[in-house]
Amino acid sequence: MTIYEKGIYKYYWYLILLKMPNEMQKGAGAEMFAPPAKKEAQPSMGSVAEINNISRAVKIIEDKYENLRKKVQIDEQNSISSYKKVNDELKVVKSDVLDIKRDIADIKEKILLIIKEIKTSAKSEQFQELQKYIEMWDPVNFVTRNEVRKVVEKAMEEKFT
Repeated sequence: MTIYEKGIYKYYWYLILLKMPNEMQKGAGAEMFAPPAKKEAQPSMGSVAEINNISRAVKIIEDKYENLRKKVQIDEQNSISSYKKVNDELKVVKSDVLDIKRDIADIKEKILLIIKEIKTSAKSEQFQELQKYIEMWDPVNFVTRNEVRKVVEKAMEEKFT
């Protein structure tokens, strides 16, 4: 029995004593524990009906209290399960953020490597300068060693023949 239920029963008996006829209330002191008198007091029909009404009201209040207690328990369980779900989702989001941070760090590293390679590669001015030299030398008209040997051998044969 909970404290709340004990309080309801105390209130119930308080109402009974309050509503009882005056002659019954006089015995609330030491006479309360005295043996009952030979003449038993018959409660009136009105007081019995009032006691029944009070009893029904107490029962209704007890039922309402029990329903509220069940609703509060369900709400607590729902809030706990919602907290667990939110906590799990938060863990997933945190791990995703860490993965994204790692990916960003990798991308930064690769960008720095590309920038370093671009700095060491030839610039367009250098290509233009090289192109001018190639056009000036005109390597298409160059002769290979084999061609030179053939020409020299041919020339030597013509002189000696």
